[in-house]
Amino acid sequence: MAHIDAGKTTTTERILFFSGRIHRIGEVDDGAATMDWMEQEQERGITITSAATTCFWKVNGKDYTLNIIDTPGHVDFTFEVERSLRVLDAVVAVFCGVAGVQAQSETVWRQADGYEIPRIAFVNKMDRVGADFLNVVKMMTEQLGAKPVPIQLPIGGEDSFSGVINLITMKAIFYDELSLGSSFSIQEIPDEYSNEAHEYREKLLDSVSEFDDQLLEKYLEEKEISEQEIEDAIRKGTLKNKITPVLCGSSFKNKGVQELLDAVVKYLPSPIDLPPVKGIEPNTGKEILLEPRIDENLCAIAFKIAADPFAGQLTFVRVYSGVLESGKSIYNPLKMKSERVGQLVRMHSNKREEVSKLESGDIGAAIGFNFTTTGDTLCSKKKPVILEQTHFPIPVIDIAIEPKTKADQVKLDQALEKLTREDPSFHIKIEEETGQTLISGMGELHLEIIVERLQKELRVACNVGKPRVAYRETISIEKTIEIEFNQAIAGKEQYAYCQLSLSPLDPGTGVVFENQSNNSLEKKFISAIEQGLREALDSGILAGYPLIDLKATLLKGEAHENDSSEMAFKIAGSMALKEGARKAKPLILEPVMKVEVTVPMEYMGDVINDLNSRKGRIRGMSERSGAQVVSAEVALAAMFGYSTDLRSVTQGRAVYSMQFSHYEPIAEKLFDEIVGVSQNTCV
Repeated sequence: MAHIDAGKTTTTERILFFSGRIHRIGEVDDGAATMDWMEQEQERGITITSAATTCFWKVNGKDYTLNIIDTPGHVDFTFEVERSLRVLDAVVAVFCGVAGVQAQSETVWRQADGYEIPRIAFVNKMDRVGADFLNVVKMMTEQLGAKPVPIQLPIGGEDSFSGVINLITMKAIFYDELSLGSSFSIQEIPDEYSNEAHEYREKLLDSVSEFDDQLLEKYLEEKEISEQEIEDAIRKGTLKNKITPVLCGSSFKNKGVQELLDAVVKYLPSPIDLPPVKGIEPNTGKEILLEPRIDENLCAIAFKIAADPFAGQLTFVRVYSGVLESGKSIYNPLKMKSERVGQLVRMHSNKREEVSKLESGDIGAAIGFNFTTTGDTLCSKKKPVILEQTHFPIPVIDIAIEPKTKADQVKLDQALEKLTREDPSFHIKIEEETGQTLISGMGELHLEIIVERLQKELRVACNVGKPRVAYRETISIEKTIEIEFNQAIAGKEQYAYCQLSLSPLDPGTGVVFENQSNNSLEKKFISAIEQGLREALDSGILAGYPLIDLKATLLKGEAHENDSSEMAFKIAGSMALKEGARKAKPLILEPVMKVEVTVPMEYMGDVINDLNSRKGRIRGMSERSGAQVVSAEVALAAMFGYSTDLRSVTQGRAVYSMQFSHYEPIAEKLFDEIVGVSQNTCV
């Protein structure tokens, strides 16, 4: 995982080459990298969809199997990182030796923190002008709150980068460029690096000694410490997430990748190092613990859906316990249905290798599932369990889309449904008043890729509108509302009464439903109220935008023995939410983006003036590798076309990254404009 252009895919390509998985190195810039198989990835030279593969590596005479997922670095595809982290046991965080910790580096690091995943860091591009290994280590401490522990130091820098110093063995490794880095020599540490190497070895021992009492005793008594003792202590600290071992190299020049693979095996966890998997028994709600063993009950999670032009739907799965076997039947407790396991495959990018089974710890894909979606648990029907589901970010940008001809409407609907199954951060909405189809995504590039896939891959002829902001609505005060629904429907009286309290929640909290009615209603009626109000959330009060960040508390409910039904309570729940939101001082919210611009000093004033003209709030300025970094928060509505304007203002010498930060109320003077636009659209 890393910021865009830090070298993740290039590093993965070298891992596959040195492990013997591939026999020719493909370059990202040439569109020939193994893991970037999509046409859109090859054209742009970036990773768009996470790709999985399996390779093998030998350490100390033992063979190890490594499951690798190469994730995107662009902020629009953060959801790919999220669902990959959900199923992986460990992470290699890649940092550019020049830029260090960048905006998306922070995002993916926080995502890994959320799952408490052990990680090691690889400082790449040490051959680039301006590369500074120790500065990157410092940035990891200051910006990520990490505890980086260098276990290597670079030899030389920029054009003269020739190898690394191993601080555990206290030996220097020099790479032979003629053999593409396959050959290297281990030598004594050059004299000019001796003092620095001994200084950082002391820091290494000081950092890891707290994880091993015996090593600590030897360290304090200045006794000799073996390499194995140091490696064991590093592993303990890494598995506890107390330290992050840091290595360095240049993947493009084939330097440092073999040592990175050794470190993955030595310091990162295998499935059996992990605690039991925690799940919930669907009927009782009790917690279930499943050991990562093949003789345990089956428990797996479907973390990704992908369409294969030849095989049909591929469902990527991670097996946590037990064995998933081809030809057997498995249970999906969320859908309350069974699926038959057809063909099982291990993936190598977009290539498939058929296997008969996937065991605990394995990552693979199943062909032939019909209704399983991203985040579903797959288990034994005798012992059902539901694992925690992955939460995906809210889309912040919309575009309208329509088929070019009526004949294309069915093809468009089918294609959009297929894409939503693959991508949980891609949403579709039909505006009730106009019948217009809106597609929503994480950014302009995200939707650009979606439209391109529709037209090229799925062969749907369609017209698209200009991107527009995905506004949201919320409430600002607490309000209690009573709704009595009493009408005849289809000749039968329907009755429902409910009392709801609506209250605002902190930004990003979502929507919470709580029942405090003291069980005065049957469970089915309570569920119907919740279903009704959640469906009503899709269309707000002011301009029809979805409602977010509120809590609905059911205080009281009444039913008639003969006239009440689930439908009546569903309608009552919907009416209560609408009426309550109308009286709770509703607000329109707009997405605010965190923007980071890296610019030469002479253009910094122009960049700041431009951001100020967009009503941006400057949050900080710093220096990084000789350039200035300006951090700001700007409303998304003001950022359309920014890349073109930035190139114009700086003569193409500045770059920027942008990611969603939070929603906040729109300015008062924009309120009438936004509501008016929404109403005009609906006419």
